Amino acid sequence: MTRLTPDRYLRARAFLHDRARPLERAAFEHEFEGGPAWPVFDALDAFQNPDGGFGHGLEPDARTGASGALATSVALHRLAEVRAPSDHPMVRAAVEYLKSTIDPVAGTWRIVPEATAEAPHAPWWRQEGLAERFQDFVLNPKADLVAQLYALCPGTDEPWLDGLATDVLREVDARTAAGMEMHDLIGVAHLLDAPHVAPGVRSRLLTLAVPLAEASVGRDAEAWSGYGLKPLALAPRPESALAGALDGPLRAQLDHLVATQSEDGAWWPVWTWGEDADADAWAVSQVAWAGMLTLDALRQLRAFGRLDRS
Repeated sequence: MTRLTPDRYLRARAFLHDRARPLERAAFEHEFEGGPAWPVFDALDAFQNPDGGFGHGLEPDARTGASGALATSVALHRLAEVRAPSDHPMVRAAVEYLKSTIDPVAGTWRIVPEATAEAPHAPWWRQEGLAERFQDFVLNPKADLVAQLYALCPGTDEPWLDGLATDVLREVDARTAAGMEMHDLIGVAHLLDAPHVAPGVRSRLLTLAVPLAEASVGRDAEAWSGYGLKPLALAPRPESALAGALDGPLRAQLDHLVATQSEDGAWWPVWTWGEDADADAWAVSQVAWAGMLTLDALRQLRAFGRLDRS
């Protein structure tokens, strides 16, 4: 079993302190060094708009300042990680934004705003054909947003969320024969791990998700070196709902994760915006992603007992 050594941990720590965004740096200091939570809120404040939604490149592949569902889902993750109370102004504003922007008929959120076209962005966020590429947004970002709202709003919004969770279950059930796109399945995994989901919904969702995960996940270094579905994306902790079904691939990917840390201490994205992209904007986004991925790698290694800090 390969472990991250103290020296390699210190390299990752130095990268986060020196090059990561203030948000990921504050989250690292809170989770790994006993720092307070308020710097995380302060850092998130720079990404929140007056409408309550988040933008400004919080999701680094879309640099628009406009609020969007995907950027708001990233913010909700950070708020849930620091156990933000449901009555925190930042949480309340984000919830109201999501309530006001959900499609009242389809029960979905447009994944990125139309204003994405006016700012540097990855090619997959081009507006032409967006809904078709993301299956009309029925699972992405919906499943993940519902998961984070369950985590942040216990006892206050369950009737609203329960209906959305049932929608997700219905959609997953309809897709079992054809398989599922990886980001859709990641959102489903997040919902499985969320608190306060109705037991019947969780049980049925798990039954459907296990064979989908087993059939979809990459199982070797070649798959993990490219852009594909990795076991840790579905089960980032031993207690994750899908961890048992993916035990072998998880152990192998953790070895691979240790082996692929860069000499500068970071884990870098394996994707790019392509040759025709704004090179300067991609350079900024690439470093932002490295901070996010490095923080996630340290979390995963620590959760599975693969991190030696001293």
